[in-house]
Amino acid sequence: MKTRGTLTFTTLLIISIAVIGCGKLSQEEFEMWKNEHVMQVDQSNTEIKAQVTKLEGKVDQNNKATMEAISKGKDEAIATSQQGDADTIAAAKQNAKEEIAKSNAALTKTIDMKGKEAMDFAKAEDAKIQKEIMANSNSLKALTARVERIFAAMSANSDDIAELKADAASKPTLLATVNFNSGQTGLSSKAKEMLDGIVGQIMENPEAEILVEGHADGTPVLRGSHRSNWDLSQTRANSVVKYLKSKGVDADRIKAVGKAHTDPVASQNTAAGRAMNRRVEVILNPSGSMM
Repeated sequence: MKTRGTLTFTTLLIISIAVIGCGKLSQEEFEMWKNEHVMQVDQSNTEIKAQVTKLEGKVDQNNKATMEAISKGKDEAIATSQQGDADTIAAAKQNAKEEIAKSNAALTKTIDMKGKEAMDFAKAEDAKIQKEIMANSNSLKALTARVERIFAAMSANSDDIAELKADAASKPTLLATVNFNSGQTGLSSKAKEMLDGIVGQIMENPEAEILVEGHADGTPVLRGSHRSNWDLSQTRANSVVKYLKSKGVDADRIKAVGKAHTDPVASQNTAAGRAMNRRVEVILNPSGSMM
């Protein structure tokens, strides 16, 4: 605004100089004219200043209003944004709560269903086990009853069994049978092994008599030191007696008898039968028994 006033004043000065230079105005007239115009200029400047001040006030007011509007709009935008976030968060929380509730309800339902299935299965298995227990119990009862009947029968027959054992113990027992080759009276290694096996049993029955019976196959004796099958069978029995005596058996308990071919155990018409008949039998004869 000062630049504009200065320019106006300069313009008037130039015009005045030009007018004066032309000699058309006097100095007094010029002063009056100048003062008048200066006053107008000053008034204009004052008015302009007032208008500028007024405009500046309006600008400041507008700026303030604008800033307030901007600040208010900013605050409203922030509040709206915050409210929107709060609503979104609240909605999300609510949705999460609803989903959790649904999940819990579904889980509870599943747990209840599985629990029911487990209880049903346990009941079914318990029924099976109870059934098996009853079946086993019945079987055990039947088995127990059977065992009791067996024991009762055994107890009832104990006297008979004892009598049978006593009777068996009182009868002669065949301890061993040893065989010989045709015409031979010597003991083979197998025959000696068999006799070794009965020595212990003979010693355990010190009151029993030991009967040794010799046998022949009935083939006629045509040569050698034996005159007949009687001699041959007796010599075979004597061979066994001699061996038993060598093992510690008391000779007074032993009785040797030759029976020739009178008591065959197989056919005399076959080689196998005759081999079986060429034998010596060792018999344990309990005291007082009848042969």
